[in-house]
Amino acid sequence: MSVTIVPISLKAEDERGALHYFSTDRTGEFLLVYRNAGSVSGQHYHEGISAGKNPEDMLLVKGKASLHWKNLKTNEEQTVALIAPIRVLIQPNVWHELTAITDIVFIELNSLADGSEDTYRL
Repeated sequence: MSVTIVPISLKAEDERGALHYFSTDRTGEFLLVYRNAGSVSGQHYHEGISAGKNPEDMLLVKGKASLHWKNLKTNEEQTVALIAPIRVLIQPNVWHELTAITDIVFIELNSLADGSEDTYRL
């Protein structure tokens, strides 16, 4: 599958708010990213050379966004709505663009070096 959307499980909720959980086998530096409503991120793809981008693993923790993607090998293309909290896994050779519908916060489970070594624009 080109892009996998996975709900982040709700563990508990009370008057203070909610507790969600997820697991990952990744370690090292991660990116905590804030984007303003209307901003566009991405507009690139990864070949999967960097382990941190194979697949790209992103946790949208706050807000609403739109993800447009196209598989460069199969030409499959789709736009999906994302509402936090949600996890998005983007496979190699999938061009992707994230548009913030509201102000958003997301975590990328990779470092800046992972991205700089394995990011390509059309």
